[in-house]
Amino acid sequence: MNYSLISHQLKSAQRSPIFGKSVGIKVLMGFLFFIILIDMLVFAFHFGGELASKASDPKLELLSYFLYYFGSMLLVRSMFQKLPTMAVTPYLLLPIKKSKLVNFILTKPLYNVFNLIPLVLILPILASIYKSISVSDVFIILVAGLITDVFVNYLAMYIKRVQIKHEFVYYIFLVTILLVFALEYFAVVDIRYVSGYLFMAILNNPVYIIIPIMLFGGIYYVNYLLLFGNFSLEEFSRGKDSKRGSLSGVTYFERFGKVGEFILLELKMMIRNKRTRTQLFMFPIFALYGLMFYTKPDFMDMNGFLIFVGLFMTGGFMMSFGLYFFAWESSHFDLVLTANSSYDNYIKSKYNLMIIMSVIMYLITIPYVYFGVKVLIINTITFLFNIGINSVLLLYFATNNKKHMELSQGSAFNFQGVSGQHFVLMIPLLVFPLILYAPFGIAGFANAGFVAIGLLGVMGIILRDSLLRGVTRKFIQRKHKMAEGFRMK
Repeated sequence: MNYSLISHQLKSAQRSPIFGKSVGIKVLMGFLFFIILIDMLVFAFHFGGELASKASDPKLELLSYFLYYFGSMLLVRSMFQKLPTMAVTPYLLLPIKKSKLVNFILTKPLYNVFNLIPLVLILPILASIYKSISVSDVFIILVAGLITDVFVNYLAMYIKRVQIKHEFVYYIFLVTILLVFALEYFAVVDIRYVSGYLFMAILNNPVYIIIPIMLFGGIYYVNYLLLFGNFSLEEFSRGKDSKRGSLSGVTYFERFGKVGEFILLELKMMIRNKRTRTQLFMFPIFALYGLMFYTKPDFMDMNGFLIFVGLFMTGGFMMSFGLYFFAWESSHFDLVLTANSSYDNYIKSKYNLMIIMSVIMYLITIPYVYFGVKVLIINTITFLFNIGINSVLLLYFATNNKKHMELSQGSAFNFQGVSGQHFVLMIPLLVFPLILYAPFGIAGFANAGFVAIGLLGVMGIILRDSLLRGVTRKFIQRKHKMAEGFRMK
């Protein structure tokens, strides 16, 4: 039966209309993975060599980093690893036990490339410290590491599945990470000591290997119960109906004509849908970003870095939302194309919504003047650059997006509808102002560099109508390709 299910999944992937289009991307990602693999091997041998030459007890030193590694992998898997899925509707009509289908889905993550990382890292390190470790120790460390890594894998899947229905799980997860970080930062808990103590206990008494095995069994069973209870026809992905307000009573934006109506529709979409609504909760995160750096005197003399922080705080929310402006409407994009309104108004509404976002973020950052007038100046010029240049570039780049997005799912660690190009497109938005500032900073004219960034932003604001017309022309050229892509779910 498992062989038949695997065969069906392979045929389904090969027959997908986007299979041929994604081959090139897969080849590129495979090449990047190969480069990363080589980098990890080099790092592992170097780290192992450092342990062998400098550590008094290389074995204990290595084990003291295990919790850091597994914590990092929990974050990475939660953010980048897709949930294993399959089209269950045809099988529900056949005489196949639901438990068999659930177990098949739950075994798919065992074949993920992420599972190779522990071997790629641990084996070279162990080979480098072979003089300080026995063969039995190597075997126990590998087994304990692999089982714990699989446990982390299924824990990440459980978190992702639960937060689809219950958004608050994401915030609990985030707060927990911040709490652990704070305890480590303020020396309340020594994670390295705890890690070394736990894994050395397993190494000294191999019978304790039963603990990670039981943890894996428990998290597998919890995932099984969750899937088994939510396995009927998309029930799990829908979640509960929202009881939130719909902004139906808000009439302020209607005074701005069609542009105002479009803005109001965008706001309603943000409030009513899980994925866009979760984005709204990112406001505090972007606003608090400055506290990570302004409180450290070393960063206050790094103007280039402060420019980056200013761009991120005053425009981060705008960027995270703006790159997907058209994709948010992918489910009804055909209706947008046939609406009785001009594309100029449609584009202007999105531009004005980004300006509103950026203005709010800038006002929130004003209290950072407490750390110096320079902070306020940098945040002001980056704000001008964001609303004058980056806002238009975001709309222009967004016309290249043709991946369908499901708004009923939360956005926390959800990368459905997101591709590598979105992260690449973020680079010029954040790097170009730094390139513009660099010559002035190197020459010792930092204030002139600040003025150049601000003036370019002001020019963008003055020429916004001409720039938006260029975006509208690009949208008209791309609209049919975008619509075709949005139809492929």
